[in-house]
Amino acid sequence: MKQTLYTLLSIFLLISCQQEDILSEQEKKGYLQLTNLSLVSPTIESVQTRAVDTDLYIEILSETEPIKSYEPGQFPQEKIELEAGEYTLKAYNDAYKNKTANTPQYYMETTFTIQAEKVTYPTISVPMVNVGISLATLSDELQGLFNDVELSFYTTNEQTVTVLQPGETVYMDYAEYMTFTYTLTATNADNETFTTEKKTYGNVEGEKVEPGHCYVINYSLASPTQLKTTVNP
Repeated sequence: MKQTLYTLLSIFLLISCQQEDILSEQEKKGYLQLTNLSLVSPTIESVQTRAVDTDLYIEILSETEPIKSYEPGQFPQEKIELEAGEYTLKAYNDAYKNKTANTPQYYMETTFTIQAEKVTYPTISVPMVNVGISLATLSDELQGLFNDVELSFYTTNEQTVTVLQPGETVYMDYAEYMTFTYTLTATNADNETFTTEKKTYGNVEGEKVEPGHCYVINYSLASPTQLKTTVNP
């Protein structure tokens, strides 16, 4: 009889220990719910928010070791179970991954903490990391006065000149202390072709070329036969 009681007691204790181990392991897990992922618009510097952007790759890393990775559009809507601890989340688009030229590149990384039996809801805004330069479209008034409008500009190398038509935008990698130098060429109603004075943006106080910005060159009348330019922002 005693032998039977000892056996039953041992089984009971074993089951209790196993349940405690399982409970202990469960308590070390938490959850990630990514419901607020957005792209920062470079043109008007506003934020476009959507639940999960289908153009973005998502990576979750622990101490630089990949834990989970998702192709564009595959990030789950439901909670993701993770061990409690510190993580890094990276989000980027295909242009950033493949270093595609003349295309907006988006990238960000941030750290977050998973606490046991809790859900973490990070808010993530993914900025553009390169620079855009654009020539504004001609207004109806200016279209009647000028044609063959072109913007010519270069950044660090004067021999590498980019030419834009009205409404066109080009994207390039950002570099520290970056500037761009530009001129505008157009033909007026008298069939006279002129070129504006060369200007450089980013070389004086209050002007700075920054990643995530699209710099739009606007123009207005300097005289009935001439145009002048400004940069926005």
